[in-house]
Amino acid sequence: MTNPTHSTGNPATETGPQLRYSDDGRGGTIHYTSPASNFDMWYELAMSPAVVDIGIPESKYWVGQTKTPLSQRETILQFIGEQVIKDRLSGPGYFDYTDNIMSIYTGRNPDTV
Repeated sequence: MTNPTHSTGNPATETGPQLRYSDDGRGGTIHYTSPASNFDMWYELAMSPAVVDIGIPESKYWVGQTKTPLSQRETILQFIGEQVIKDRLSGPGYFDYTDNIMSIYTGRNPDTV
């Protein structure tokens, strides 16, 4: 994984959600920030076929950990998955998630091809 941050470089123009990464060997932390919320998620390199697993806030703890309504969870997780792929993969990728883990994969999603 590369690129330490997803940022325009000008804080005055950054009003939407952003991801920042802190790498620590085979894992690290993804920092999500938006005007409404900020929270951290761990990540680690995964076993094949996934590339990376990300620990996401479970739905029962979502509001407490993220300070956002549960109704926004899917939208925020969609942003996180798409942005990690843009920031960290050198080609196409896809993601899926359970209640507490998001997995990032390289290539095209075999379920949609």
